[in-house]
Amino acid sequence: MKNGTGMLLGTIAVIFLVFAGAASCEKTQALPQRGGEPADLVMNACTACHDTKRICDRLGKTDRDAWTRIVTEMVGKGASVAQEDIPRVAGYLADLQPGSPPVCK
Repeated sequence: MKNGTGMLLGTIAVIFLVFAGAASCEKTQALPQRGGEPADLVMNACTACHDTKRICDRLGKTDRDAWTRIVTEMVGKGASVAQEDIPRVAGYLADLQPGSPPVCK
């Protein structure tokens, strides 16, 4: 009985942590960052929910329009980038070469 209770509590704790982590990447984030360097916006806003490997893997393969759609979608999911900064961030990402720091470490 004791082991069953411990396993149940452990499972509940893991479920709580998973949902708590997911909630931090939804629309509950802080107000969007405005201005600043696109590299800083990318490194701060994008890494709040995932590592930069997802971005790095697309460098050189994704054009400005596709980056605009991706960044807009991420803002819709809670990424902290102001609407007026989306074109600058998308342009920055479209212009990066594969393997470019700081996105590709």
